[in-house]
Amino acid sequence: MMSDNNYCVILAGGIGLRLWPSSRQDRPKQFIDFIGMGESLLQYTYRRFRAFMKNENILVVTNRNYYDLVREQLPDLPEGNALFEPIRRNTVASVLWAAMKVRELNPDANMVITPVDQMISNTEVFQSSILKGLEYASKRKSLLTLGVMPTRPDTNYGYIQMNEKMDEDIFSVRTFTEKPELEFAKIFVENKEFLWNTGLFIWKADTFIQTVRKFVPEYNLFIDHWNDDYFKAKSEEELSGAFSLIPSEAVETGVLEKADNVDVMLCHFGWADIGTWDSLYNTLPKDRNHNVVINSKAMMYGCNNCIVKLPSGKVAMLQDLDGYIVAEEGDVLVVCKREDQGGIRRFVNDLQLNLGEEYI
Repeated sequence: MMSDNNYCVILAGGIGLRLWPSSRQDRPKQFIDFIGMGESLLQYTYRRFRAFMKNENILVVTNRNYYDLVREQLPDLPEGNALFEPIRRNTVASVLWAAMKVRELNPDANMVITPVDQMISNTEVFQSSILKGLEYASKRKSLLTLGVMPTRPDTNYGYIQMNEKMDEDIFSVRTFTEKPELEFAKIFVENKEFLWNTGLFIWKADTFIQTVRKFVPEYNLFIDHWNDDYFKAKSEEELSGAFSLIPSEAVETGVLEKADNVDVMLCHFGWADIGTWDSLYNTLPKDRNHNVVINSKAMMYGCNNCIVKLPSGKVAMLQDLDGYIVAEEGDVLVVCKREDQGGIRRFVNDLQLNLGEEYI
């Protein structure tokens, strides 16, 4: 039976520039099919949780510019379950707003927080792990993070160091390390005490609010005054101005690294981050030459280790490429080395500086 106390909050407000140019400001990655399943990342995430959570207990936090996209892609989502931020202020503000909304609906609410850019290979184990985490959090005033054992040293992930055992596969957290240098990432993988941070979090709504109040007092104005009525009373201009006063911090660095009530669950459900072209390549099935072609038409001659994504109706003829991204969307075509993680960011920054926002 689905519990009335269990809620899911889907974070879907980012621009997804690490997957540019396919992910653009007017239609970012969460609204695009990047995994070849005929549904967007938002729909894929929603369906994953809808399998074991009530529809009315699923919320989406996103930017107000994406109102129509959310309504189009999730027509069954109750109107009041989409929270539209006027400006982007990172994940503490998003999660805190959702926590206050959920606590208002149900003072005993437990929450699971999820990004949209993830693939889960074993949905049954995933469901079991989430429900176990919700049960654990419902009985303790702790913030539970979900981690997986790293399979390689990767500098694009955050790492969580396990400490004292609290329950089966659940440990207190000793340290967080965000995107370490490669030398440290290698040590973490060899050490076996460090897990990849999945970006999945579980806690009681009230526990999160009280933890933020205690350890991050700069958000107390938000907690004390920013209820639904406050938001509705503001014009868009006033609301944007008010939002701009909120600190812009990620949950990990803004809250979890400062709090003393954080635990981590070691999970085994087959997790993969798909927030970059390289991580997407590492996750998706490949042909005999180790190429990935996503919903696209491409003929490849002597090409290996490439990832290709083109708009419908376009065809790519590629020769002698090894380890490249070939991606086109609208008025932008990008061909660059797949493993150059900073390349896409440099391109975006240079375009903004020299040609403006229209190509982003």
